[in-house]
Amino acid sequence: MVVEDDPVVRRALVVSLQKFEIPVLAVSSCFQANEEQQKEPADLIISDLQLPDGNGMDLLRGFKKTHPNVEVIIITGFGTIESAVESMKMGASNYLLKPFTASQLELTIAQIAQQRELKKQNSNLKKQLADESEFSSLLFISPEMASVQKLIKQVAPTDATVLIEGESGTGKEVIARTLHENSLRKEKPYIKVNCAAVPENLLESEFFGHEKGAFTGATMKREGRFELANGGTLLLDEITEISLPLQAKLLRVLQEHEFERVGGSRTIKVDARIIATTNRDLVKAVAEGKFREDLYYRLHVVPIKVPRLAERKGEVEFLLGKFLDQFARKHNKAVPRINPIALDQLSRYSWPGNVRELRNYAERATILATHDGELNYSDIVPSQGGGSADPILGDGDQFPTLGEVEKRLIYLALKKTGGNRNEAASLIGINVRTLRNKLKEYEGNVDDSEIDEPKEALGK
Repeated sequence: MVVEDDPVVRRALVVSLQKFEIPVLAVSSCFQANEEQQKEPADLIISDLQLPDGNGMDLLRGFKKTHPNVEVIIITGFGTIESAVESMKMGASNYLLKPFTASQLELTIAQIAQQRELKKQNSNLKKQLADESEFSSLLFISPEMASVQKLIKQVAPTDATVLIEGESGTGKEVIARTLHENSLRKEKPYIKVNCAAVPENLLESEFFGHEKGAFTGATMKREGRFELANGGTLLLDEITEISLPLQAKLLRVLQEHEFERVGGSRTIKVDARIIATTNRDLVKAVAEGKFREDLYYRLHVVPIKVPRLAERKGEVEFLLGKFLDQFARKHNKAVPRINPIALDQLSRYSWPGNVRELRNYAERATILATHDGELNYSDIVPSQGGGSADPILGDGDQFPTLGEVEKRLIYLALKKTGGNRNEAASLIGINVRTLRNKLKEYEGNVDDSEIDEPKEALGK
């Protein structure tokens, strides 16, 4: 907003500001300025010091009370050092003496924009550091994750939209952050919004922001996540949680790179790289009509599928060692030792919660570990609330004999194949005659509660 009573100067200021592609409103009095600021608050105000019904200092004082983040440049042809110092103490962003050139004004505005961006980035960084765990780097040793890392290196330097698919706890957010940190936008904001954590009626405002009075409780203008991410990266976490109407609005932003705040009419241009994550089958969601097909293809430019922890060879032992070391330093504890048998059992555990589950159990084990013993399987994976015991090796309290492991393996294979002996024998690498002989051997000594196997699977 330009506040200037001289029409020639006012027009010159408007023309200069339009070069920045900034929507400009020009008024000639303090009364008009206050009225317009109440209707639609400006981000930047350039005000003359002497006005017909007041002065720029009064405006500055009032605006800073009602809109603390507004930037104000005071201009005057009768400036003094005292008035300049006073205006800066009151929160003015700068002070210009008339006559000044268009280049001086442009330089002043560019400096203010840069300072504003730095403040925003600093605020975002502080929030990000507060929200995120210190264990956020992409750690891996398996060939499966090496393939993911290779894809990250290829796509990170581009502006391509990325869809990260994988179960909860596999590290999708870590991969998204790694993409940003290795992109050309790494010095710009990295903003994320958890679509599942925000109530549906507030999600549109979370995305696009809102104007003052747009709805009950909207007491002031608020920038949305797209606006905050301008120039940087926006992570849409769990994208399948948004409603179909909002999906349509999201599609428009991805296609046109523009939107309006809730309750606003001004179109805002935005340049943000989009990364989306999901733990659901998007193709199935599209087929069921729960997710827009056009939005799916807009997001599915570069898909990255993150494998389950149980599918990553050698990863459990590697990550467990890393986590135990990190949590030992965090909690000022000695790094616990792990029983080799427990390591073997842990590598066979299904890890339904993936890396997140492993990390949480590692912290628990580190805190509860004693100095004079090794960690067993049950010390890391609790018997209650932590998933079932290993179907082959048991719960770790008593290590099974070779014969017991063989018997459990055969019954597990029969269970998996629905009692089909030929398939079960093929699954575990023996011939069906050997399988039949083993079953005859076990028939006289079967503990159904231990095996959890239907009796029809044992039939001849």
